[in-house]
Amino acid sequence: MIGEKDTKLLEETLLLEECMNAYKYAVETVQKNSPVMDEMAASCAEVCRKAAEECLTLGEMENDRVYLMCLEYVQLCEELEGYQRIRQQKDMKKSV
Repeated sequence: MIGEKDTKLLEETLLLEECMNAYKYAVETVQKNSPVMDEMAASCAEVCRKAAEECLTLGEMENDRVYLMCLEYVQLCEELEGYQRIRQQKDMKKSV
């Protein structure tokens, strides 16, 4: 029989998987120089931020490992957005 603690862990695991998939897809769009890469990086951060918030609604504390891992994905997505801006600036300089 699955207990409440197990159910929460499963829900958190699914939220973390959602973050991982969002980040993975955002990275793929950047690698392929897709026209939607800016939107994907921003969307990635939003998905992971919402997943972190959802962890807290499950009754977890702010020092919960899964919550903190979701926040790490937020940071990675934001770094990807920053990388994109730098890359676009370099491309613009080359074309001038």
